[in-house]
Amino acid sequence: MPNTYIRKKRKPNYLKTTRVRVAVWVDPFPGVQGSVPEKMVMAELVRRGIYFVHTPQLNEVGGDVDPTWEADFLFPQYKIWIEVQGSYFHTLPGAVEHDALRFATIEAAGWTPIFWWEEDIRARLQDLMNEVPEFYFVDRGAASGMMTSAGLPFYEPSEGIDHLKGLRKALANRARPPQGYKTKRKTKRRPK
Repeated sequence: MPNTYIRKKRKPNYLKTTRVRVAVWVDPFPGVQGSVPEKMVMAELVRRGIYFVHTPQLNEVGGDVDPTWEADFLFPQYKIWIEVQGSYFHTLPGAVEHDALRFATIEAAGWTPIFWWEEDIRARLQDLMNEVPEFYFVDRGAASGMMTSAGLPFYEPSEGIDHLKGLRKALANRARPPQGYKTKRKTKRRPK
C-alpha cells in the first residue's frame, strides 16, 4: 500500500463564514415587566424627560372606557393613550375588530389613542416620537447646544416631577451591602 495522505478540500470563498458584529439592545430596566418594544419606548420617554404611567392596573380615563383596560403608556397631562401592538396577538382573528372598538371608545372619551406596531418601534422609534407634537416640543429647560446621536437637541433636565426617583434609588443601592454591616471571621482557638 503506497503512502497516501488525505488532502482536505478547501472551501470556496462563497462558503466561508464570516463573523459579523450585531448591535444588541441592552435592557435598561431589567426589573420592569414588559416587552422589548415597550422598554424601548420607555427608555426614549425617560431620555426625553416625559412623564408617563406604565401599564396602570386601573385607568381613570372616564367615559365608556372600561377601567380594567390596561394601556401600555398613559400620559395624563396630554390625555394620550399609547398601545404597543405586537405582531402576533394583534393579528389574531377578531383582534383587529377588538382594537378598533377600543380605539373608538378611547377617542370618544376625549383622549388621543396612539397605536404603534412593534416593527415600527424597532425600525424608527425616533420618527414615531417626533410625530407626536407633545413629545417633540416638551419644555425641559434650556438647550445646551449639544446634539444627541439622533440629531435632536440635548436638553438639560429641568426641575419638575421625577417619576423615576424610586427606581433610580433602588438601582443605585442594589449592589451595595447595607451600611454599617461588618462581618468578622471567627477563628477557632487551638487548644493548648
